[in-house]
Amino acid sequence: MTHKLTHLLSLKAAAGDERLPVRALFHDAQTRRLARVALDAGGWFDRREVLVAIDRFGPPSEETWPLSMTSEEIADAPEWQGDHDPALSLPPLVIGPLGYTFSPMMMAAGMSVSADRQMPKGPEGASDLMADGGGTLEGLERSGDWIGKEAFAEDGFLGRVEDVILDPDLTLTEVVLEDGTELALTRLRNAPEQGHLVFA
Repeated sequence: MTHKLTHLLSLKAAAGDERLPVRALFHDAQTRRLARVALDAGGWFDRREVLVAIDRFGPPSEETWPLSMTSEEIADAPEWQGDHDPALSLPPLVIGPLGYTFSPMMMAAGMSVSADRQMPKGPEGASDLMADGGGTLEGLERSGDWIGKEAFAEDGFLGRVEDVILDPDLTLTEVVLEDGTELALTRLRNAPEQGHLVFA
C-alpha cells in the first residue's frame, strides 16, 4: 500500500492514550527512505517538538500512526526546534511598568533549553544535528520541502509538486503535480535543495 506525504503529515502518532500531531518528516538524502518524524509533544500552552526514529512506528492508518513508545520515552526524546522561533514574533524592545526597557528576544534566547538537550548519536558517534542548528538533520532532507517545488523537463515547465508518493517501505518514489501527473523519482536529475526539480 502506498502513502501520500500530505496524508502522513496530517496524522497523529498514537502511543497508548496519547495523540501527538506529526509536524515534520525527514528522509535519508541517498535512499529517500523516511528516517525521522518530528512530533508535537507539548501541552496546551507550550510547543515542544521531539524527534523519533521511523522504526518506532507501525503502519499508518487513515487517522493515526501507531507509535511504540512510553510516555517516559517521549518525555526524554530529543527536541527539535524546527524552523519556528517564538522570539521572532516578539517586539524588539518593551518598556516595563517602572519605565525600564528590556528585550523579549534576548530573554527568549537566554531561556532556550533546546540546545542543551543531547541529540541521538549516529553509528559513528556523531550528532544527528548539523552545526548550524537550523533544524536540518545531517544526511537527511525535510520531506515536506518537496511540496510546492517547480518541476521541469528538457522541454520546459511541467508544474508544481502537490504531493509525494511513498511505497510501503516509506521510501519516496514519485511526485504528483498539480494536474495529477505522476513523475517517478528515478527520472529526477537534480537535488531538491537546488530550488527546482529537473526530470529526464
